[in-house]
Amino acid sequence: MGTGFFSRNNPIAAAALAAALLVPSSALADGGWAGKVETREGVKTVVNPAKGYMNPSTLELEELWRLGGDSDDEDEFFGVISDIRIDADGNVYLLDSQLAEVKIYSADGEFIRSIGREGEGPGEFRAPSAMLFTPEENVAVVQMMPGKVVVLTKEGDPVGEQPLPKPEDGGFQLVQGARSGGGNTVLFMARQEFDQAAGKWSRTSFLTSVTPEGKQLADYSTKTNTIMFADATMSDKAWDTWDRRWTVGPDGKVYACENYEDYAVTVYNKDGSVDKVITREYEHRARTDEEKDFMNRMFSHWAKMIPGCKVQIESMCKDIDNVFVREDGSFWVLNSNGARDNEPGTLGVFDVFNKDGQFVRNVTLKGQGEPRSDLYVFEKNRFYVVTSFLQAAMNAQGVQGLYDEGDEAEPMAVICYKLDGDVLAAR
Repeated sequence: MGTGFFSRNNPIAAAALAAALLVPSSALADGGWAGKVETREGVKTVVNPAKGYMNPSTLELEELWRLGGDSDDEDEFFGVISDIRIDADGNVYLLDSQLAEVKIYSADGEFIRSIGREGEGPGEFRAPSAMLFTPEENVAVVQMMPGKVVVLTKEGDPVGEQPLPKPEDGGFQLVQGARSGGGNTVLFMARQEFDQAAGKWSRTSFLTSVTPEGKQLADYSTKTNTIMFADATMSDKAWDTWDRRWTVGPDGKVYACENYEDYAVTVYNKDGSVDKVITREYEHRARTDEEKDFMNRMFSHWAKMIPGCKVQIESMCKDIDNVFVREDGSFWVLNSNGARDNEPGTLGVFDVFNKDGQFVRNVTLKGQGEPRSDLYVFEKNRFYVVTSFLQAAMNAQGVQGLYDEGDEAEPMAVICYKLDGDVLAAR
């Protein structure tokens, strides 16, 4: 087909951000950074203290535009926006998983067109989970189940399907997410297996780099979960994978949170070797009774599909809720504390690391958004918030009983904030 996933690498120059975050080695030599670099089990480990080496910063973000919400414009009606991408011309692409389409807007938020539709024919897909741009600047839409990738032109004309790696046993395969950067396209995939004789069901999730021909180049992180039907238990800790806790940097390196209870991020080189592990001194946060009850109701929905399955909910929050890498190489982490108990009008408190994995500072972003229920997307020099994401996504999947009766989700809105280097320097 002559098409692939690979996005062009168009880094944004951000001199002010580099000055604020990517502190030169001469400054570090003067004692600015109080961490250390160790080798643990043969792996370079960047050990950060609890505090960054620069003072915390609070940034009031400028809202550029918003779409949806209470708007009566049919071009701003959304089901579940699950991914956002920006093309080389600055146009904004919103992937709607529920409506099975991609809405395209200008950089100023003006509607251009919709492409794609629900179905199984050319250029069609169901319940898409992610999207990417190909080198030809076509749009690659990832369908989760059964896994496939549909390629469209920006005008919406079908191009074909991107080949995917095939399971050796021909089993059922899902594609739960996709990211690209630095010529590296990585899929978050899962393969399921049912062994009736052994009375077990298992799912193997993995992050893998793929070629335009669908060949696996490198595997980064793998996790297998198994349920034995004779004594079925579903634990939120055991079944936690990467979800919003992985990404691909502009240099093609892959960042993945591999443990529920650790503040640790493994950074992989493109070839699958480990570049380093970034850690930070951190105190675990206990879940509230309300949080435990919410998770219990969510997992009970999935567990009821397995006769006699019990649910086990962890008493502690996962240390890291979300990770992002910006085009300047800075690495942003939203931890369990930064996502909770914030003042109204706070998007979250982020831990910001430089490209070497050194903890620079806490950055509080001010604006409208709730980090535990909204979708956050960093794209180029913009920060996007998709409101009511969690509730809308759960409703679309038929998950019942998570919210009080009558507590309907607010109409989904997409808010675009300005987030550039001059603002982040905060000087």
